[in-house]
Amino acid sequence: MKRIIGWLKNLFSSSKRHESLFGKMIYMLASTREEELNCAQVYALLEQFSEAVLRHEPLTDLMMSIEQHLNVCPDCREEYETLLAMMKAA
Repeated sequence: MKRIIGWLKNLFSSSKRHESLFGKMIYMLASTREEELNCAQVYALLEQFSEAVLRHEPLTDLMMSIEQHLNVCPDCREEYETLLAMMKAA
């Protein structure tokens, strides 16, 4: 694993932009779980998740999996933020 991380660091350390990409990639690797939700699964549960967040409910394991996905997927994060804003406005 150290060899792979060293190789990736050398590959991405040539500019500030690439350092940022390296950091994101390492974060994503470190956040990887044995079982993860895909975008379709998250999208199907996004309304339920948003309502739980608005009600400040404690997050279940499933909800924590959704939150983890939102932290690494910009497309789903954008959908979530849009939905949350609409729900707050209503």
